[in-house]
Amino acid sequence: MYTRLMKLIYKIENNRIFSSIKKGFILLIPVLLVGSFALLFKNFPVPAFQRFLEAGIGAVLLEILNFLFDSTVGFMSVYLVMSISYYYSETMEIRSRFLQVMSMLVSMICFVASFGGASGSMELSDMGPVGVFTAMFTAIAATKLFYVLNSRISERRRFYAPGSDTDYRNSLSVLYPLLLCVLIFIVGRFLVQRITGADNLNDLISNSIVALFENMDGGFGVGALYVLVLNILWVFGIHGGNAMEYVAQSYLVPNDTVPGVIVSKSFLDNFVMIGGCGAAICLLLALLFFAREKDNRQLARSAAPAVLFNINEILVYGLPIVLNPIMVLPFILTPLCAYLIAYGATVVGFLPVVETTVTWTTPVLFSGYLATGTVHGVIVQLITVAAGTLLYAPFICLSEKMRKSQAKTLLQELTEHLKKQQEEGKALDVLERHDSMGMLARNMASKLRIDVEAEALPLGYQPQFHSEKGIIGAEALLRWQYAGESVYPPLAVELAREDGFFDRLTQCVMRSSMDACRILLREGHMLEISMNITAEQLNNPRFVDKVIRLADEYGVSGFFCLEVTEETSVENLKSIAEHIERLKENGIMVLVDDFSMGSTSLKYLQGNGFYAVKLDGGLVKQAAENERSRDIVASIITLGKTLDYTVIAEYVETEDIRDKLKALGCHIYQGYLYSPAVPFEKLKEML
Repeated sequence: MYTRLMKLIYKIENNRIFSSIKKGFILLIPVLLVGSFALLFKNFPVPAFQRFLEAGIGAVLLEILNFLFDSTVGFMSVYLVMSISYYYSETMEIRSRFLQVMSMLVSMICFVASFGGASGSMELSDMGPVGVFTAMFTAIAATKLFYVLNSRISERRRFYAPGSDTDYRNSLSVLYPLLLCVLIFIVGRFLVQRITGADNLNDLISNSIVALFENMDGGFGVGALYVLVLNILWVFGIHGGNAMEYVAQSYLVPNDTVPGVIVSKSFLDNFVMIGGCGAAICLLLALLFFAREKDNRQLARSAAPAVLFNINEILVYGLPIVLNPIMVLPFILTPLCAYLIAYGATVVGFLPVVETTVTWTTPVLFSGYLATGTVHGVIVQLITVAAGTLLYAPFICLSEKMRKSQAKTLLQELTEHLKKQQEEGKALDVLERHDSMGMLARNMASKLRIDVEAEALPLGYQPQFHSEKGIIGAEALLRWQYAGESVYPPLAVELAREDGFFDRLTQCVMRSSMDACRILLREGHMLEISMNITAEQLNNPRFVDKVIRLADEYGVSGFFCLEVTEETSVENLKSIAEHIERLKENGIMVLVDDFSMGSTSLKYLQGNGFYAVKLDGGLVKQAAENERSRDIVASIITLGKTLDYTVIAEYVETEDIRDKLKALGCHIYQGYLYSPAVPFEKLKEML
């Protein structure tokens, strides 16, 4: 079962349609935040505040709040069409910014056409949450249709205006695909009207729902079916409240004023849809108390103020609930559970029949008391919330467990992908991918950027041992984790490079390692601390200036070292020698990392004044078994004595390798034989 669910989630997340819809909703979260809080303030359940909004400055504030809501949530479907179309067009084989923009425009036109436009059945409310399902369908269908039609029309059949400028020609070139797309949607709406009698897709769904209730007499069955259908609609991105409005007005609202009738709109609002659809207050509490992932807890904290006042869009679209294979079940079952508890409590006489209409934004517990006039209403709400929270909890844990398991697998795949790219001499290019690996890479890059900005990157320090003096230095190495898993350091570096904050990451590592060096010096430990940089950075005068300034700020001159990986391109960088000399003058040493007698010539070493070389790990490992490798190592060590630079061997993992290196004249070692990279506090304990 677990494996099947994992496969299902993997398929959904790698499905271009579902992925685009999910990204489209996520993109709208800031819009929903603004609109939801505007809605909250304009309906704030305090009589004095409502009176304040009726006149004077309050009336102006109310108008501003109305504008905020209408321009954000009020046009949610419009924004959703464009955002989903944008992401879906990115997955097409033909990558063109022009076609991407045009597909968004075509999707928007088709969305309007699906309602018949201003002369048809379209209302302003269709632009908001009411039209979400139509927006999802239109964005995917219109974008796909536009790209297919555009690819099928040959160049000679396109509409062109000879002699016009390029932009004008490009615009006219998609005239026929655009026209055909819109006509297909118009014909589609016409067929829906003629076959079903509904004016549009939204009306078709609403009419189908109403038909379910036509032969029901009311009572328990109507309430249960209403709750079930309402939340199922939300799962598919359809605004359940709006889609079920006719049912509510016909079967539930009239019961608000009928004495003795249990199932009414007020009853459901106050004791079933607590916090909004899906009994969102229960989902919120489950996230706050049981979620371990930082992102989930942050979402819960962001959504909490709105959910407390029964506005749940932030939580529903932010998690998201829409098309979520794990959260579907509790989202539907929790309100049904709440319905059974409240209905049963009313039948046995513990909960009075709800006959008072309470403002829908009234927070839980307050609404329970106001709706019934007794503390029993509060008690029933507490029981319902507790039961619902416990019902959501295992699904939250399962969701996070599966995400973590999936992230671990994808992280391994991403690491292997990077290694393959490095072997082929290619840069990492995963942030623009539209599959699960691309999504993971973007999430990792985002989390890494946050940690870099907060200067919260964990470092490990691998000691360097002298055969006679013991620990004489340590290399600072990145030990960043994602979702509890250690990340291959080059992967973190390449993600930062691809996302454009590599220099900021380097500076963060530099500050942390210099601070560690300062602490060691203050405690009387004269250790050299080193860190890795690139040749391009060493060639940048501003970077060199920053290193010198930071070394002076931290007081580590004479004890800080930069390790530059030997690269073919290094030899051609003009300013390297000057910059190394400047660094040396300011007490900062530079060594060549991964040295193996490759592209860096002896003349280059002599001219650029590196104080040391660190033997390539592969060469060190082979030295134990391969005589030629030992000869190369011996040559490097001999040249080191002649040219006055120190030789350091890393990847020293066995005593045999250490002894052979020592016999060849190398006396400084770094590797697992002595110690892996350890936290700073552990390093201090080793001294």
